[in-house]
Amino acid sequence: MRRRPVITLGLVLLVLGFFSLLLYAGDQKEKPKYISGTLVDTKCYAMGGFVMNDHKDMKGNKLPNCATACAVMGIPVAVLDGDKNVHVIAGPAGGYSKWMAMEVRLTGMYGKYAEVFIPESIEVKEKGKWVKKDLPGAMM
Repeated sequence: MRRRPVITLGLVLLVLGFFSLLLYAGDQKEKPKYISGTLVDTKCYAMGGFVMNDHKDMKGNKLPNCATACAVMGIPVAVLDGDKNVHVIAGPAGGYSKWMAMEVRLTGMYGKYAEVFIPESIEVKEKGKWVKKDLPGAMM
């Protein structure tokens, strides 16, 4: 007879422990990710591997400030890291236009349902030093 309350109490504690673990796991925020590299416009990089702001079109014509112009027009921008991985940025491309072809460091997270990087902060390398900048048009 005394065994039944002990077993019931054990089961209740087990169920409460399980639900506590689920609540704890759901509360954990994803750790921020860090990416760094050169800021490129996705069109020119995809078509010609261009990482500079000034480059040439496929016919050899000079295109000064092309990466900046592409970003201003809304063509998505990305960070090209040292391993040649392209991290597309989820954000207003025009806001990044002044930093095209510059080294940047971003803190943020990768999208859960799309292969994009959602930045929370940005630093730009200017004259050999990292300078924190305001994130352009943050959506969150």
